[in-house]
Amino acid sequence: MQSPRVTVYFLGWQARYEQIMIEHLAQSHAVRVFLLPVYARRVVRLARALGGASALLRWLGRRASAINKATINDLLVCNEGQLKRGRQLHLVQGFPGQRVLLVRDLVDSAFVERMRPLFDRIYSYDPLQCERLGMLHLEQFFPFDPDNVRPPTAEQGAAGQRPLCFFLGRDKGRAHRLQALAQELGELGCELDFLIVKDATSEAPSSYHVDSVLPYEANLARAMACDVLVEINQPGQAGLTLRPLEAAFFDKQLITDNRRVRDTAFYHPDRFYVLGDEQRELQAFLASKAPVVAPDALRKHTPTGLLERMLEDAVRG
Repeated sequence: MQSPRVTVYFLGWQARYEQIMIEHLAQSHAVRVFLLPVYARRVVRLARALGGASALLRWLGRRASAINKATINDLLVCNEGQLKRGRQLHLVQGFPGQRVLLVRDLVDSAFVERMRPLFDRIYSYDPLQCERLGMLHLEQFFPFDPDNVRPPTAEQGAAGQRPLCFFLGRDKGRAHRLQALAQELGELGCELDFLIVKDATSEAPSSYHVDSVLPYEANLARAMACDVLVEINQPGQAGLTLRPLEAAFFDKQLITDNRRVRDTAFYHPDRFYVLGDEQRELQAFLASKAPVVAPDALRKHTPTGLLERMLEDAVRG
């Protein structure tokens, strides 16, 4: 007997790299964005005016799933973004199939316990967070597969040029460390493309401070144009960010403070330099060249690998 067809619905995925992933998956898999009725906001506002009106929100949740033609065989994939604000809970509750939550950022135990009754499985990219809060570990994903990762317009630095080092991220109290690293890289002859986005933690002004983040496509273009990517993780973060994956997929070097890059299938000492935990000098690393990463080592970090993992877990229940 043939297994019923499973459609995977993504709800609340708003970051551009996440939308790219969904668009890519939809080309060859039964993957859809969970669409909201045009009147959804009006119904939510009415429910709030009525003091909550949980019955009205439950109706909206069921109605939204019916409009999307979701069935008991399907899978809903959410992230923590809207749920942390108390939004979209009624949409999750009204979904008739299995529901999973992918936690992309650091959360606390109170949030996880609130979400646990709503979801069949809760995943996180951070292994320490999984151990501490009882979530399933899921590998960080990259929005492209290896065969379509390089758009034709991407430009690479020419041989013999000074290495170009790229950082982009919110300050999050990291500006001082990044300023010191930028100075060291400059003294080693590197060109710098550092963009530290100011936030509530920004104190002393930095010449690398900017007011806003780049659109994802512009971020990608700069990542592909550089020679060396740079990341400094925020305190408490242990899982992979997108930067190690960009280094592997784009054939770049990465300077990082995350020792867990050494646990990946695509680790090579000439590709990853772990700050504060290396035997050789940074200058020697910058002069090295790592072999290209084999596609098989990247598969579980691709959109297809992510989807396969979630579907396998759904079958097991």
